Amino acid sequence: MTQRIQIGAVFVIIHLSFGYLIYPDLVYTLTKTAHWEVVICLGCLQLILLWIYIKGLNYFPESDVIDIYLTKGRWVAIIFLTPFVLNLLSIVAFNMRMHTEVIISIFLPRTPYWSILLLLFFISVYAAIKGLGTILRSSAFIFLFVIPIVVFNIFSSVVNFDLHNVTPGWNSPAKFMLDKKFFYLLGFSSFLFLGFTSSYSKVTFRQIFLASVSTTLIFLSVVYIPLFIFGQETAVTLSDPFVEAMDSVDISWFSFNRQTMFFGISLVGLVILANSVMLWMIGQVMGKTFKYLRVKSTYWIITFSVISFILALLVPNRSLVEKYFLWSLGAQSYSMIIIPLTIFIIGILSKRGVLENEK
Repeated sequence: MTQRIQIGAVFVIIHLSFGYLIYPDLVYTLTKTAHWEVVICLGCLQLILLWIYIKGLNYFPESDVIDIYLTKGRWVAIIFLTPFVLNLLSIVAFNMRMHTEVIISIFLPRTPYWSILLLLFFISVYAAIKGLGTILRSSAFIFLFVIPIVVFNIFSSVVNFDLHNVTPGWNSPAKFMLDKKFFYLLGFSSFLFLGFTSSYSKVTFRQIFLASVSTTLIFLSVVYIPLFIFGQETAVTLSDPFVEAMDSVDISWFSFNRQTMFFGISLVGLVILANSVMLWMIGQVMGKTFKYLRVKSTYWIITFSVISFILALLVPNRSLVEKYFLWSLGAQSYSMIIIPLTIFIIGILSKRGVLENEK
């Protein structure tokens, strides 16, 4: 039960790591009213894919995603998982660089960005090398530290709310579902890692449902706090709407006179854990899929993490970081659809005896 709770904590943390910075911008560009529709529709779509994914994994109770693909042949695993690994590599790089830019802007304006990158790099790689056990134990600590900060940010922001900035609305039909940026939002989901932990701890849909609903509610707050404070017309012009919203709150009565200090501290924990999970996933895929090379997963993690660090350094400015990050999320959303569906189909066909396992 403890492991299942920790896995739920990782699920929430990775969502927060991705969603704080770019998620509101995408929602604002998708619609000018009824922003809640975008968030709720995305949450429902994630739940559907999550159910399909867990249902498919349940056909192979002692195996993870890599093992399932390998039962159908090494080339099947390479075809489906190698693009996923390359995409994770790009997300790790751009996630580190994007969070570094925000952390510097909040409380380290005179610090060179490469030094912050280096710090995030070493801690993330160390946690990934130590393995899933270390990641899960760290997730419990980070969750207990970050979630109170998130709740504090939400409730302390209420003092600046102007209810006239947001009016209830209903968009019918919901044209945003045909926009490619809506599928970029799907890339913020973090449920694919559940398939990498299935051989360690079986997670049911009922248990992860609460975590999914919680992330949807948090995303609603991330979207609506800037709207209630600034309004749609202003929020859409801001580079970091949520950060600006946090910075507008006066908490001079507290020892930290800027709410963004809490936000920046929480970002450090979020990005470290999210990147360590993705690097660990890369190590698992490469170590099992290319087992014949006899290269330990640790060396795969180090190799890909160095590549991601160099890639993060090479991006010249933040606008390109955000553009490349969105492209990576687009590829990630493709994986969010293809991998659950293929695992589900393989499970059904294997149960009916249509497919034979590769020996």
